Amino acid sequence: MEIKKRVIANSKDGKPLESLGEREFIFFKVKFNNFRDVSYSSSPEVLDREEIDECECVLTLPDSYTDDGDPTPLILACHGAGSNVIEENNQIGGLPIATKCIKNGYAALDVSGSVKNGLSMGCPEHIFALYKAYKYAIKHYNLTDRVLLAGGSMGGHTALNFAHMFPSIVLAVGIFYPRLNIDGVTVDGHYCIGTWDKTERKNGNPSTKDRIIDVYRMSNGEWTEANTIGSNPYKLRSFINSDGERVVIPPCPIKIWQGTDDKVTDPVMAKEYYESIRRSGSYAELHLLDGVEHRYNDVMLEEQLIWFNRFI
Repeated sequence: MEIKKRVIANSKDGKPLESLGEREFIFFKVKFNNFRDVSYSSSPEVLDREEIDECECVLTLPDSYTDDGDPTPLILACHGAGSNVIEENNQIGGLPIATKCIKNGYAALDVSGSVKNGLSMGCPEHIFALYKAYKYAIKHYNLTDRVLLAGGSMGGHTALNFAHMFPSIVLAVGIFYPRLNIDGVTVDGHYCIGTWDKTERKNGNPSTKDRIIDVYRMSNGEWTEANTIGSNPYKLRSFINSDGERVVIPPCPIKIWQGTDDKVTDPVMAKEYYESIRRSGSYAELHLLDGVEHRYNDVMLEEQLIWFNRFI
């Protein structure tokens, strides 16, 4: 069942998000399989099973949308760690990250993810839930079946993981200051902090590390590399070349916007990820914005629209 609301959406703090203005948001729920067997086994038994869960989703359509004629291009706009999709509170997840695109003819969709706090860290269950929401959206609305991926911070992480898991339906990725590494990585003698390094607890809530242990099923609270396979963007579709450099083969063209004063996601990591794609001979773009911290601005939103326009 859908709930359609024409409102000014709220931030997680309950403050109005004025950037998109008052518009209609379509809230709905999808079911997805929350089971994941992370072990290796040769047992002659059926080990997979279905543990059906449900998550909230939100879709907004541009003013130019019509039920017939050319399909409206669809963006999967993945939220970062500070956002979520909660119909009751008029929270719309990552949709504001695609503000300029929505106002210029794009539809946008996001999901709360595989855990109710929204901090799914781009884990497989979150990706499965997002895929189910995508299937619902294109079935019920006149939208393109090939999509664009947007996101900021942890949402950038989710966007890249989705693109790698479902490359046949993704045209391009355009993300802001993405989280690219779960574990810490040393690049040219500079240590780039990963989400695994973040152990601080606030207001009694689990730390980022605690959440990773939860959503990536790491037993005994210890790092388990195998459990992150397919979910750690810097290591996806990659190998180490003869010069000891990582080479990433992306599923589609990727553009990243990154502030040089960002203290949450390291600009050095963004540069290294860009270079790792270029080493494979694949196409990528990186726009470093001097003096910009961990936030998006009008330049990013304008260029994201121009970037996505290339692919529709």
